[in-house]
Amino acid sequence: MRWISAGLAVVTVLGPAIGLAQTLPPMNVYDVTDTNHDGKISVEEYRARLVEVFFLLDKNKDGFLTKDEIPLASEAAFRAADKNGDGRLSLEEYIDARMADFYAADKNHDGVLTRDETEGQ
Repeated sequence: MRWISAGLAVVTVLGPAIGLAQTLPPMNVYDVTDTNHDGKISVEEYRARLVEVFFLLDKNKDGFLTKDEIPLASEAAFRAADKNGDGRLSLEEYIDARMADFYAADKNHDGVLTRDETEGQ
């Protein structure tokens, strides 16, 4: 269900994959998500950032994302995330699909992402 290759889960959610890199310097993307600045991104921090990204992507502000609003998502990934098959993603569907990236990047399965786990992906 990854919308961007197994690449950096944090960056796919936080920036470059969705055009946010134009407003945030790439080296600060991790820090923006690590809101408590403990050097790790928790599930809660990641989920909170997903909510922000969802609403940034929702260009027409209707509370749903269409494939056009997520141009880098493959058709197959979008369809897989669209659990009810209505051709658009609710916030819940988007978060559910994107959390798979977090868990894939969490190599030691400790529930947080470190820079080491996200660099070079």
